[in-house]
Amino acid sequence: MTESDLRSFFADYGASFLRTEVEIAAFYQVPCVTARQGTVHLSATRPEVHTFFANVLRHYRAQGSTQGEMRRFEWASLGANAVAATITWAYKNPTGQTLWESTFTYNLYRGPEGWKILLQTMHDAARP
Repeated sequence: MTESDLRSFFADYGASFLRTEVEIAAFYQVPCVTARQGTVHLSATRPEVHTFFANVLRHYRAQGSTQGEMRRFEWASLGANAVAATITWAYKNPTGQTLWESTFTYNLYRGPEGWKILLQTMHDAARP
């Protein structure tokens, strides 16, 4: 996967958050793992991925976020079938004001359905 392909993948992934959890889930392998805020979550089925992202979307909307923007993008090839990308997202309200930023590292793997996110790790804030 080239950098251009990867940037396009994540631009489409970011845009899916403007739609539904079903469209977000399409970017994920099944099973997949998400790690955020001290909790590791395994989604073993497609409906579990849908449920996970339905909850994420509810949380984002409750915080006022309606759009996201990639602020930082780094990536590394992990061989022929895997890549890691670290992205800082700015979460914005309808007027474009940044509400918060979060950084995630995504491990993508190329399987029978093409490139999909296998593991998503949020860079949690350090605790004192």
